[in-house]
Amino acid sequence: MTLNEINDMIGNLVNYQDSDITHTLANRFEISYSKELNSFQIGDIQKGVVHRYEELEKAALALFRMLHTNSTDI
Repeated sequence: MTLNEINDMIGNLVNYQDSDITHTLANRFEISYSKELNSFQIGDIQKGVVHRYEELEKAALALFRMLHTNSTDI
């Protein structure tokens, strides 16, 4: 997935923030948006770790790096 595709996908989560949408990528990462927390959550299913980002661009870049480097130390 390209950074632009990830950016668009994450942007759609904000557009539908009143819905409960979770994307699962590579059978490892889950991304969702919390209206209550006003942040994006990226969860690493294997490690049981959740990262939170308030800015769309930072969330997209972090997810891109996780997908392309298999690293969650972002």
